[in-house]
Amino acid sequence: MKGLGTFIRVLRLAPPHRVVALGLLMLVLSATEGIGLMLLVPLLEFVAGGLGQNPIAAAIIRVLSFFGLPSDIRGLLSFFILLIVFRAGLQFLRERVSVVLRQELVDALRTNCLSNLLHAEWSWLAKQTRSDHVNLVMHEVSRIGAGLQSGIGLSATGTAVAAYLVTAFVISPEMTVLVAASGGMIYLLMTRLRRHAHALGQEQGQVNRAMMATVQESLSAIRLSKLLGNESRHLQFLTDSLANVRRNSIAFALNISTARMMQQVLGAVMLAFYIFAGLEWLKVGLPELLTLVLIFSRLTPQFMALQNQQNQLLHMASAAAEIFDFLDESAKMAEPPSPAQAEQWPVKNAIELRGVYLHYEGRARPALDGIELTLPACATTAVIGHSGAGKSTLADVLTGLLMPDQGQLLVDGTAVEGTERKRWMRAVSYVPQDVFLFHDTIRANLLWGYPEASEQTLETALRRAAAEFVFDLPLGLETVVGDAGLRLSGGERQRIALARALLQRPSLLILDEATSALDRENETRIRAAIEALHGDLTVLLIGHRHATLQHADNVVVMETGRILRQGGWDEIGVSDID
Repeated sequence: MKGLGTFIRVLRLAPPHRVVALGLLMLVLSATEGIGLMLLVPLLEFVAGGLGQNPIAAAIIRVLSFFGLPSDIRGLLSFFILLIVFRAGLQFLRERVSVVLRQELVDALRTNCLSNLLHAEWSWLAKQTRSDHVNLVMHEVSRIGAGLQSGIGLSATGTAVAAYLVTAFVISPEMTVLVAASGGMIYLLMTRLRRHAHALGQEQGQVNRAMMATVQESLSAIRLSKLLGNESRHLQFLTDSLANVRRNSIAFALNISTARMMQQVLGAVMLAFYIFAGLEWLKVGLPELLTLVLIFSRLTPQFMALQNQQNQLLHMASAAAEIFDFLDESAKMAEPPSPAQAEQWPVKNAIELRGVYLHYEGRARPALDGIELTLPACATTAVIGHSGAGKSTLADVLTGLLMPDQGQLLVDGTAVEGTERKRWMRAVSYVPQDVFLFHDTIRANLLWGYPEASEQTLETALRRAAAEFVFDLPLGLETVVGDAGLRLSGGERQRIALARALLQRPSLLILDEATSALDRENETRIRAAIEALHGDLTVLLIGHRHATLQHADNVVVMETGRILRQGGWDEIGVSDID
């Protein structure tokens, strides 16, 4: 059955004991359903004037005797009530196991997706779209949750249908074969609707991604939209995206409704046909026929449920395929594993780049072209150059975030590769021009750099980063910075980010235009703080302002991915700074 393979693959992620428990509960429930239906035969015979020689009635009487119940109407009714109570308890357990199983699987898929994203190579992540990842983790996994519910329902309905058919076969094999054949015919008539459901599922993934991209871009560009007066344009984009999602959802709902309507009409026709065939052709006894009519009347909605649940599975299949493809691809692009212990990696001699080449996909010119560079330990090196010269890419290679296509990054002669790469990444602090702060307190943002930091340590880091403004805030360290730090000015955000970087006690500190948003006074204070670090750790400064860079021990001039010159200020000339 199409879509069932996807359901089984998702189900394999669940704890085996829960799957086994759910399967056993479904089987027992189906068996008790069949027994309850068989009880109708002796009950109807009692109503008609007493038990006859019907083998089903005889078997029921033996069961009553086994449980010490009288072989009369009181015993039959008592056994029927006990059976219903037992079934109700089992049904509650099945629903509980089903809900827990579904939620655990959805959580596991979300966790796996996010884990793979967090551990994937940056070079691969940089080619992806953030909104696609958000859509995958939230919307597509939710679709799988709905599909799982339908798949579990499909399994429960299937076992119930099997119980009905077995019960009916015991009463009348001929009538059961007739019902099974007609049910198969109805299933074939619904083939086109199932294909349509699968196609709508694939389209749903596309329209969800488009809507998520529109929402994210609109929210990220609110400030720009206000300045440009383009609010209505963003609203129109969102309206169009929502309309596509709505059309797809309506089409799928109509697909389900069409299937339900066809099954109701065909079910009524087939039930009338079963009664006629039983009375006129097969000459089935009245108690047996009434029991069969009840069974077949229950089978009709069960067949409808099977069709609808399979449509839901087919609708989910594309989401599951997308998630499994993502998990497979991201697993192949995983970074090397982290070392068992986060050991420090002090730089004793130098950090070196030897013959480093790095290309970005879609660009003819390499981003880094044969870089040979040495950063002496505990010295400050400045990197300057025009926009697009490769300065930030150079920084990403030095952090270990990007691995070069050719060449090596070495620290004191040790190649930074394999598990050593993650160890080195932990020893580097990087402060970019556009810093990121979590929507949390200043304290919480700082503790990302050093979770065990004491109050005194936090205060020292803030002062070294010229961020004493924090102490003048009404709530101090407990001040909430807002979404991405929007409640702070650009300069304040950069100083918080610098304090966080210093808390990491790095072996290499990289400042990528990190003082560009500061006024002269605060830039002077941060420059003094950087100068105070001289001799304690290795510092790489990327920037343009001569006042910030003038105390660097070495200066590297880059252009189009190459190093043009390097040396002291007297050797390279101040005019090379933009």
